[in-house]
Amino acid sequence: MSGLLPRPKAVPTKRLLALGIGLVLCFAAICVSILWEMAQKDYQHAKEAATNLIASLASEVDRNIELYDLSLQAVADGVKLPDINKISPELRQVVLFDRAASAKDLGSILVLNAAGDVTLDSRTLTPRRANFATYDFFRVHQAHADAGLFISAPWVTTEGEYLISLSRRISNDDGSFAGVVAGSMRLSYFHNLFRKLNFGPDDSMVLFDTDGTMLMRSPFDINKIGQSIREAQVFKQFPARTSGFYTTKSIVDHVSRLYVFQQVGHHPLLIAEGLSLDGIYADWWQQFWLIGAVVAALGVFSIVLMFYLLGAVKRRADAETQLARLASTDALTGLANRRRLDETLAVEWRRGLRARSPVSLLMIDVDHFKAFNDTYGHQAGDAVLATVARCIAASTKRVSDLGARYGGEEFSVLLPGIGKAGAQEMADQIRNQLAAFRTGQHELPTVSIGLACITPGAEHTSHDLVQAADLALYEAKRAGRDRIMVSPIGRERPTPRRAA
Repeated sequence: MSGLLPRPKAVPTKRLLALGIGLVLCFAAICVSILWEMAQKDYQHAKEAATNLIASLASEVDRNIELYDLSLQAVADGVKLPDINKISPELRQVVLFDRAASAKDLGSILVLNAAGDVTLDSRTLTPRRANFATYDFFRVHQAHADAGLFISAPWVTTEGEYLISLSRRISNDDGSFAGVVAGSMRLSYFHNLFRKLNFGPDDSMVLFDTDGTMLMRSPFDINKIGQSIREAQVFKQFPARTSGFYTTKSIVDHVSRLYVFQQVGHHPLLIAEGLSLDGIYADWWQQFWLIGAVVAALGVFSIVLMFYLLGAVKRRADAETQLARLASTDALTGLANRRRLDETLAVEWRRGLRARSPVSLLMIDVDHFKAFNDTYGHQAGDAVLATVARCIAASTKRVSDLGARYGGEEFSVLLPGIGKAGAQEMADQIRNQLAAFRTGQHELPTVSIGLACITPGAEHTSHDLVQAADLALYEAKRAGRDRIMVSPIGRERPTPRRAA
């Protein structure tokens, strides 16, 4: 840049001091912003970890329930076989009950008649005398033919075991009620499942049904089993949402936690993990105090240093000469930025005007970039922009060629001294480079390219070149994207070029 800079005016002492204090405050604000971002990342990481854990547990519980349900369905279908009661009791046990009935933490599978009496027991050839007509799983199937698999509230056996019942209806050929096939699952199964997990001191894991009855909780407390948590915040989201998260204070022990919940398959069960907020932010608080102390020390040091520098600033107040030049490259892509493109275009346009040589411009736009960004996230979007930039950089070999990020997901390639044919080859090369990347990364978006070529003259300006390329780009997008559209300037009509 030619010419001398004007001599800066002396800066008053109070104004310089205010500027120093302002810089310290700005630095502190930046540190606060970084700390805030760190806290959000800790929160997000905890939420994602809890979501993955809950999904894994829900999948395992769902799989075991489904396997047990298949056994119940097999028994319900088997007892209706016409000759089932004519075969020996031993063979009947083999036909009706599979190995799932004897799995660990699973109780007997019982067949009940229409009166609720036990007629068959998977564990013995001589079923015990018992009647379950008053139990909820019997009454539900007696009243509702379409109840499907019913999971009961927890109940206690005479031996003191806590169980939940899984049952299905047995219907006659005419649809009338013929009884119930019922199995049981010990709550110790869930207790052992939760006990294997590594929790923080104030974290929790809860299994409860959709009525709000707690079936299991870690840390384990027998007095909490069967307790109703219907007023919990999870029921403000369920059943509208089968999974989600929220932050609240527990109604059980009043600890503030981040809760992540998910329904177990299509069953009336929910599983939720609660992560203590104190545990989530424990490391963050240590960093907060450490960074806060450093920032405070730097702030004090900066203010003290400012007083030492006031004398020198009074003698030579040339702060204007310390202004940094604007960067000429885009930090994300490594290509030229918009400012450099505009400056280079002005220079090349004047050179083309003197030499009467053509100047070509490619305007490149990533197709459906916003939808891609919303689906895969900003980091994936940045990776796409960097990939497109690499394709442009790999294609622009000449020293005079200039690839630039025009703004957002738009790029430009300035090609001085190249006509439309050469510019079209360059556009094809860029798209071929991108297609090679897409071979191994199927979700990589395509690009649309607008091409314009003008020989500088009195009737055109560099702005006309940019406008023509931009209009061609939008014509390519309107025509369906993933193509090259040549500006009608210099042609009889625009010609689209699709991918090979």
